Amino acid sequence: MAKSHYEYVKMFEKADVLLPKCWPVIRVDGRGFHRFSDSHGFKKPNDDRSLHLMTKAASKVMEDLKDVVLAYGQSDEYSFVLNRNTTLYNRRERYVAVCIDIVLNHRETLFSNRIYR
Repeated sequence: MAKSHYEYVKMFEKADVLLPKCWPVIRVDGRGFHRFSDSHGFKKPNDDRSLHLMTKAASKVMEDLKDVVLAYGQSDEYSFVLNRNTTLYNRRERYVAVCIDIVLNHRETLFSNRIYR
């Protein structure tokens, strides 16, 4: 949007910078996971295919985004811990969270074709 007609939109953005020198944790929660797991016939409480998919996708997030130092999952959510000195997207919370979410979902989509055959 640099120097465009819609430059005024930036006036409405809030300052959502992560606290300095803290270890930010971004939590990505699955939406509609129970419906998804029912439609794919997952074994409850933990399906090996689903666990493998999420672990592989989270590993790729860590490879793609070097500032992510730890990833851990529980149920249908994954949390990502960033380096305390990260400068990813100038520590803007919304941008960092969306970036992690997009990379995770992209990787899940790529790997799901191989896992759910």
